[in-house]
Amino acid sequence: MRFGIVPLEFGPAAERILVNGVPDFSRFNLIEIVCEAASMENISVIEISMDISHIIPQALTPSVVSQLADMKDELEISYTAHLPLWSLEPASFNEPVRSASVKSIVDAIRLAEPLEPEVMVLHITGALAAEFSRLDFPQNIVNVICALMNGIAAQSLEEIITRSEVSSRRLALENVEFPFALTRELVDEYDTSICFDTGHLLTHYSGTESVTEFYRRHKDRIAEIHLHDGSYAEYDGVTVHRDHIALGEGEMPVRDFMMELFRDSFAGPLVFELTTAEAEQSLAKIAREAPEVFSRH
Repeated sequence: MRFGIVPLEFGPAAERILVNGVPDFSRFNLIEIVCEAASMENISVIEISMDISHIIPQALTPSVVSQLADMKDELEISYTAHLPLWSLEPASFNEPVRSASVKSIVDAIRLAEPLEPEVMVLHITGALAAEFSRLDFPQNIVNVICALMNGIAAQSLEEIITRSEVSSRRLALENVEFPFALTRELVDEYDTSICFDTGHLLTHYSGTESVTEFYRRHKDRIAEIHLHDGSYAEYDGVTVHRDHIALGEGEMPVRDFMMELFRDSFAGPLVFELTTAEAEQSLAKIAREAPEVFSRH
C-alpha cells in the first residue's frame, strides 16, 4: 500500500516562518519541506496544497513546480494535488464569487500539471454550502437548498473540466461537510473520481455510515483516501466534531478498515492530512494492528 502526507499542514507551516512572533516568509522553502516529508519511512506520495500559491506566492511558482517535478525520480515519490479551497465557493449563489472560484481552481490545475499529479483533490462545495447544509430549518427546506447549491456546483465542475482540459477522472471530489449523496450525483454525471476523507465521515460531516460501508459503496470511484481519525459525540445537546487526528485517537476501526483495503488491493494513495508526528503515530498504529498491509507495495 502507498502512504502519503500533506507536508503543508497550517500549524507546522506557520511555525516555520514565525520568528519571535513575526512572520519571515523567506524561511519557507517548499523544496526542503518536500524533501523532509519524502524521507519519512513508508511515505512515497506527497500531496501539494495549491492554496499555498496564494498564501505565500513565492513558495509555489512555476519554477518551484518545475524543480519539484525534477525531484520525483530522485526521491522515488509521486505527487497528488489538493486544489484551492480556502475562500472559494464553487456552489455560491453569488455569480462573481462562483466564477472567481472556478478561475482559481483552473489556474491551480494548470500550475500543478508539470508535477503530473495522479489525483487532483477538489472540494466542489465550500464553506457556504456547509453552512447552509446545517441550517436549523425543517429538513425538507434544507434538502431543497442543498439541491440548488449542488446544481450550481455542477455548473462550476463542468466549467473546470472544460476550461482546464483535465481528464475528469483525475479530479477526485472529496466528501466534505455537505450531503455526499448529492456530490455522488456529480461524480457520476461528470465521470470524476472520489477522494474519501475518513475523518469527515467519522465526524458525520458527510454521512453516518461506517468507513467500511462508505468505501464499499463508492470504491468504484475512490482514487485517493485522506486517512485520519475522527469522532462524533453529543453532550447535553452540544455536538462535538473531531477530525484530522491521528489514528487511534478517534473512532476509526483501524484493522478492519485497513484489511478491507488490503483484501481489495487498493492501489490509490492513502494520504495523511496530519502533522509529521501524527502521521508517524498513525503509521505505527497501522503496523501494530494490521502489519499485513506493509507486505505488499
